[in-house]
Amino acid sequence: MHVERLRLTDFRNYPRLDLPLTPGLIVFQGRNAQGKSNLLEAVSLLATTRSFRTSTDRETVRWGAAGHFARVDGTIARRRDVLHVEVVVMDLAASGATATTPAATTTPSAPVAALPLAPPGALRKRVKVNGTPRRAMDLIGQMTVVVFTPRDLDLVAGEPSQRRRFLDLTLCQVRPAYCRTLSQYQKVLTQRSALLRRIREGEESPHALPYWDEQLARLAAPIMIGRAAFLAQAEIAAARVYTALARDELADLVEAASGSAGDFTGDFADDSARDEPTSNAPESNAPESNVRTFDAPEPGEPRLRLEYRPSYKGPLTVDEHVLAAALVEQLKDLRRREIAQGANVLGPHRDDLAFLLDLPTGPIDLATYGSRGQQRSVALALKLAELEYIEAETGDQPILLLDDVLSELDAQRRTDLLAAVRDLEQVMLTTADTASLPAADLARAQVFDVRGGRVRRAAAG
Repeated sequence: MHVERLRLTDFRNYPRLDLPLTPGLIVFQGRNAQGKSNLLEAVSLLATTRSFRTSTDRETVRWGAAGHFARVDGTIARRRDVLHVEVVVMDLAASGATATTPAATTTPSAPVAALPLAPPGALRKRVKVNGTPRRAMDLIGQMTVVVFTPRDLDLVAGEPSQRRRFLDLTLCQVRPAYCRTLSQYQKVLTQRSALLRRIREGEESPHALPYWDEQLARLAAPIMIGRAAFLAQAEIAAARVYTALARDELADLVEAASGSAGDFTGDFADDSARDEPTSNAPESNAPESNVRTFDAPEPGEPRLRLEYRPSYKGPLTVDEHVLAAALVEQLKDLRRREIAQGANVLGPHRDDLAFLLDLPTGPIDLATYGSRGQQRSVALALKLAELEYIEAETGDQPILLLDDVLSELDAQRRTDLLAAVRDLEQVMLTTADTASLPAADLARAQVFDVRGGRVRRAAAG
């Protein structure tokens, strides 16, 4: 899968842009705040309908845009066909009574229809796939991307919400049903938490909770099972990549552990569950990706393990109905606590992901005991595992978007990362300094200079 053409209208700092692209490595170079990341953001928007840089789409509309809208239009070549996607973000609050796309436009799409007077803060998004209006939910999975930003380097030691978001964004791209269930689950959480607060304040009877318990459990079960299954499959690739990226550090860890085992085993004396592989992740017979850069760990070598840590206490290798029933029972046991807190304390919104490194002396939690370099190697490995997983599930290789991550990596990790993605169908990366790229990679890349919302092909050499 690759983007053949990207067209922008009043998107971020781009009044107009029509950019033909080719498969392979694409480098957008330029100083900061010139619009490099905006290009990757636009490609991601075509795949997910959401920005990976901001929680409000209003920021994507160019300041001072006459129509108060931003349009992203892309032509995507997939294995089986060619896809045309258009996403329009309308800032209705800024546009007044109606908002209509100006007739003069460089895109081939029809104008945006006039919209009614909008309430303060209103925003509307319109999606078309091959010229046909579609719901945003229907677009997800038609085109897939893997986004890697400096923020993702904190996946290991960052907030649990960041790791949950990683799981959900990956699964939404390959399983539309998962995305629909997740959306319904969020609505149930909102309704149930409001009810819990009213019960706490004496404004509502607890008799309404059993209904909402069943709704929460019914939706939570497939989400938790889906996450565990994904991690079981992704762990294979992540362990392989991490072993190569952190080989020198792993050798030092093994040597240190062999010389002073107590330094490691003592940290986990009260957590014996970590000495055994997790029982929540089902076995996987996933097909291998076409990424063949790294070898699997040898027997006896340290091995990265991804452990799903649900708030639910019990196995996830069960039928959805069995898990839902078990969740209902645990919710009954938590009734007093939830009412006292006025909050939902059980469910996938409270779950987490741990990164364990199995050593001869026992496992260590890399979020707590790993070095900054080790944590970054894990993040790299996880992103490449995500790419392999999406390709295995969909049959199309995702587009890889690397937004200014090379500057955050040392020379060896930069080399390893670019070697790992060298044979991918399309990789787009941004950089302020092309000197950070190995000469061999730069020579084969399509390089663009980005300055003040203008993009042009860089001179050869």
